[in-house]
Amino acid sequence: MSTLHRAVWGRGHVLVIAGSQGHVLRSEDGGQRWRRMHTPLRQDLSALAGAGPALIAAGHRGTLLSSIDEGRRWSDVSPGAEADLRGVALRDDGEAIAVGLGGTVLRSRDHGRTWEPGPSLDALCLEAAAIDAEGSFLALALEGELAVLRGGEWARRKIPGRCPRALCARGGLVAVGDGDGRVHTSRDGGASWESHPTGSGSAVHALWIGAAGLVVAAGDSGLLAVSEDEGRTWKRPPLRSEQPRYGVWSDDHGAIWCIGSGPAFRSTDGGKSFAKVPVQAGDAPLEGPWVKVPVRGKFRGLWVAGPGRVVLVGDGGSIAQTHDGGQTWARSAEEDAGSLIAVWGSGERILAVGGGFAQIRSEDGGHRWIEVTGRPGGASVHGEGARRAFAILDGQVCRLGADGLRWIELEAPREPRLRAVWAGPEQLAVAVGRGGTIVRTVDDGATWEAVASGSARDLEAIWGRGAELFAVGGLGLSDVLRSRDGGATWEVLAEVSGGLRSIWGDEAGTLWACGRDGALLRSTDGGGTWRGEASGTWGTLFDVRGDGAEMWALGESILLRRAQGEPGLRDDAPEIGRGASA
Repeated sequence: MSTLHRAVWGRGHVLVIAGSQGHVLRSEDGGQRWRRMHTPLRQDLSALAGAGPALIAAGHRGTLLSSIDEGRRWSDVSPGAEADLRGVALRDDGEAIAVGLGGTVLRSRDHGRTWEPGPSLDALCLEAAAIDAEGSFLALALEGELAVLRGGEWARRKIPGRCPRALCARGGLVAVGDGDGRVHTSRDGGASWESHPTGSGSAVHALWIGAAGLVVAAGDSGLLAVSEDEGRTWKRPPLRSEQPRYGVWSDDHGAIWCIGSGPAFRSTDGGKSFAKVPVQAGDAPLEGPWVKVPVRGKFRGLWVAGPGRVVLVGDGGSIAQTHDGGQTWARSAEEDAGSLIAVWGSGERILAVGGGFAQIRSEDGGHRWIEVTGRPGGASVHGEGARRAFAILDGQVCRLGADGLRWIELEAPREPRLRAVWAGPEQLAVAVGRGGTIVRTVDDGATWEAVASGSARDLEAIWGRGAELFAVGGLGLSDVLRSRDGGATWEVLAEVSGGLRSIWGDEAGTLWACGRDGALLRSTDGGGTWRGEASGTWGTLFDVRGDGAEMWALGESILLRRAQGEPGLRDDAPEIGRGASA
């Protein structure tokens, strides 16, 4: 899914853009170069507000993020509200409001660091927030109302037009954009209104009031319109893009930015003309204990065989191994194996599965490989000891034959499709898959039973030690599940932002998880709460593994290493995962 940019804010040469999946971009040179910043959540962000170096971002499911350094570092300050937040406004004195669906109003008195419930607006769908000339907070309702917060109570005014979504205020002027491409302006706090068409019948999603009568409107079907007389008359610069636009901003010196789906548009002449500007981020910042390890190739599976010893498998049957912590690599390829997805080993035996019909194994630590017949579509492999192993091939659970030359299909449930398997002690094995599916065997795969997981999300990974097991999975949100009885019963420990793909634990009890959009998380309390660490990538991290001395994480064209025992980047940061069970 492509990234949607929904809000933009600027101060001097600094520009910040926020959007889908917790996406925040920052530029320090007026938009020439961009960097994507580390954010602790992967929820969609809808609104930005700033005052001095303080910034607040608001979004989906009550998300609130705070920055005190112009958007370099972000903290999750969400107070636990469940409603989507659509608007945020911040005064210079540090007081702020955030508004959203169901009449939700939240207030802060310390530049967004802490929040408390504010006076509600019934069940109105609040779409935007602003500050008027007197410093009073404004809230715009989709139902056609403008509310002004004076003291602790709201004064409500009717707005002309249909389905207003955009709100901006500056000086004594308040402007509202509606669902029919019209802009309504008021100079008396909403007691009376003037209404003027922008020249488009498409919904207005964003407004900005600049200096000397400048007003900019943006919205659906490529709507971008500019007024030089406080919204009375409008001009539409010639643009060929029909993509929706959700945010506008001006610096009062002729520069105007308009963002949405696809590239941004920038004007340097006060809105007379606009040029298309690709907004692309360079590498994500990598701070803290993780370091990048150089390795060439596209790898999907990771196994840590011991201190400094790592095996990677990937596209084209490629295999890379290091025995010195990544300083040097030995490479080979098993082309008949296709694209390898997962790898596991015990001692000198290593098994790898992937997209080809020929799954492979090595008995000498990866120097030579032989074919193991089985279905294509390998997604996971794990074993207990050197001779016992299970794999997920084409969504089905299989066991390695006694001769080590073939994968044997087992009579586990075939639907929904399984995604990952873990082999435990004493003939125990557990597999997880779509829709919260968990199946379990206690007789080495002869018979299987389905067990209730308590989750409906697609489970992508499972890991355990002894009788304690953990499973994770999801798309925009992921569940973290735990079992303390070998997979017979499960509880949902936490709900974590982002799509998790892998989980692993060390001897000290620390859990690690990784997934889409560079998510790299750590839990030190058994999976109840999670904190993010900067991964240096915004691609997918496929695997996280360790050996007691080091942790490794593998992603799209990136390999990371972390020495155990080093403190995390954000030990004092707010939690990313929220507990889901008593």
